[in-house]
Amino acid sequence: MYDNLTFIDAAVADNTSGLDTMDGHELLLADLQSLEPSCILLFIMTGKVLLNILIFGARCRNVGASLMACCCLSLAVVDLLLLCAISTIHYFQDFTILGFRVTSHHICLFTQITSHTYGILHLPFFLASGLDYYLTIVKSIHISYGWSALLYTACVVLLWAGAFAYVLLSPAELPEVDPEQSSYLCSFYISSQAFYLSLCLVGSIVFGLVLCCSEMAAFLKSLKVISFAENTVVLFSLTPGDKGPIQGGKHLVAALLFTFLGSWVPFVVLQVIILVLSAPIPAYMDMNVPWLYFMNSFLLGVSLGLKYPDFQVSEKTLSRDPFVAWKYCVLPFMYSEQIMDTSLLKEPLSPVRIV
Repeated sequence: MYDNLTFIDAAVADNTSGLDTMDGHELLLADLQSLEPSCILLFIMTGKVLLNILIFGARCRNVGASLMACCCLSLAVVDLLLLCAISTIHYFQDFTILGFRVTSHHICLFTQITSHTYGILHLPFFLASGLDYYLTIVKSIHISYGWSALLYTACVVLLWAGAFAYVLLSPAELPEVDPEQSSYLCSFYISSQAFYLSLCLVGSIVFGLVLCCSEMAAFLKSLKVISFAENTVVLFSLTPGDKGPIQGGKHLVAALLFTFLGSWVPFVVLQVIILVLSAPIPAYMDMNVPWLYFMNSFLLGVSLGLKYPDFQVSEKTLSRDPFVAWKYCVLPFMYSEQIMDTSLLKEPLSPVRIV
């Protein structure tokens, strides 16, 4: 697909304004005459890699084996490899490796290929992870840690290989550019998958809030914030005075939404702003580790909702989400005999917990 580097001259930029749309094609960046594309890409990718490190370091606890966890790790590795590649090319400018000449123009080319690959992986990652949670949580299919890790790794490798193969083998129409002109614009792929997937997720959250508005109101009225063992604890009770588990599917949905939004409401607001503005974001920025963890929390919450009322979940299952304390959300809806793993009740409280 990218046998030749795609550069669009500034003189013809006005004739290609239709590319900056969210139809799954390309986005033209601002005029880069005053700053080389390599400098901008280095700055952005460095920030993205640092964000990955921050996200992995900020996880509340160790993550259990899941397909989405492997997807997050693989994305971080690809980001780091891309940063190393463009940094090396930017430093040496023009060199030959294994008989292949590499110049500064390849910074844009490599980023274009990676960006297009990122852009077509949103839906495959989402569907594959959803199937993983449906089989392992809803259907309670148990696989040993060794086999599950091998299966997840193979699945992620196949997804990446298939995406790269599709990008490299797909035909592309490249604009004619005068090679003697030095000023250019570097174009990047815009993922329509990311836009529509974000729209579906935000729409589902809003629909859940509307559906359970009365339960959410009762939920907030019963909320209390106390201090226990030098920690801040958020307490709620949808059925005050009852000793048994809380009953009702809408009550569970309200609890799941409250727990989910307690961790991800800033990210949800960001998604709403992007959707309202229809902001075209290059795919190499749009596909990121926080976005994958956001989808991971959403899928895990949906899986727990589908599992109700037959809650047979363990600490291993709930540890698949490093940011949302689902354990304290589902415990009020479980009978004592449904708690398979007694460690659910033994973990010490973290600074902020919803119980």
